[in-house]
Amino acid sequence: MTDDDVLPYLQERLPDFVPAGKPRHLPEGNLNVVWRVPGEERSVIVKYAPPHIAADPDTPLDPSRLTIEARCLDALGPDGRLSGLSPSSVRPPRVLDFNDDGHVLVMEDLGDLPTLGRWLHEHDPEAVRERTPAIGQQLGTFVGTLHATTIDDAACADAFENRPMQKTRHAVQYQGVTDMLRAAGVPDAEALGRRAEALGEALLAPGQCLTMGDLWPPSVLVAEDKLHLIDWELAHYGRPLQDVAHFRAHLWMLAHRAPSPTVANAVRALRNAFQSAYDRALEAAQARLWTDQERRDAAVHTGAEILVRVLGPFQSGYLYEELSPSHPAVQEAVTMAVDSIRAPESGGTWKGAA
Repeated sequence: MTDDDVLPYLQERLPDFVPAGKPRHLPEGNLNVVWRVPGEERSVIVKYAPPHIAADPDTPLDPSRLTIEARCLDALGPDGRLSGLSPSSVRPPRVLDFNDDGHVLVMEDLGDLPTLGRWLHEHDPEAVRERTPAIGQQLGTFVGTLHATTIDDAACADAFENRPMQKTRHAVQYQGVTDMLRAAGVPDAEALGRRAEALGEALLAPGQCLTMGDLWPPSVLVAEDKLHLIDWELAHYGRPLQDVAHFRAHLWMLAHRAPSPTVANAVRALRNAFQSAYDRALEAAQARLWTDQERRDAAVHTGAEILVRVLGPFQSGYLYEELSPSHPAVQEAVTMAVDSIRAPESGGTWKGAA
């Protein structure tokens, strides 16, 4: 799908939609091509999944990822089987149309809202300090309820089997740890890399609950009175750490690269509120989902995620962009990542370091 195809496509699929301007590319699209299309009554978002990474056409990527996203949004929508999980304070966008054959998803436009990272960096620091505990509580409750509600759900496991994207993550993230650590001069890079790769292999096995799969600051949009969760194409029936550890790794990085001590402390408060609310939301499922082994594996994932953002292929466009391996901030982040992988039983970011 190209720019010229978008308006004819909408006229065919949504005949009641009256466009009021040309489609505009949204720069946030890396895996997919995303447009905002203004309309006379409302604007819409059009998302197309090519058979490769949109930002890197030489890298193949299964377009069925958009089918998974559409299923998630339908399930969490007003009439979906998981509709009760979407309180007024946390809500994904609503699906307006999905074309499985063409891999095109049309959604409501949530507006020009800041991502969580942008909001933390650009909003008034005092306002950030005041609101971050509530944001953490809202997200933790949502994610914990999602995990607890879908535990051992065979229908959910079948609907959200997303092995192609899991295999891609395994190849890019876990299998790359050894090379990233070698580049950083870590003496036991091979041993740590094997530990990360073993976790990646384990995560390819059948999971325990539905996970969002890509819970990081750009997937959280901050509105005045609520939050929106977007980009569900990595959702899958997996393990809790793939949401919890993933988010906490990014909160550590946000605090580490915060523009001021006030914002850094606010991010830590968000992290603590998130974890507390998540634990409460699990209720009886906590003993099965959030075990000691899950915590240890979460520490390994945390380290791998920090590395891929600091030294790996996902450094570009993020908090450590264009920083060399010798930069003090990179070295500090590598130390945190290495500690998390080397001695996961000690907790790393799980013990409150940030």
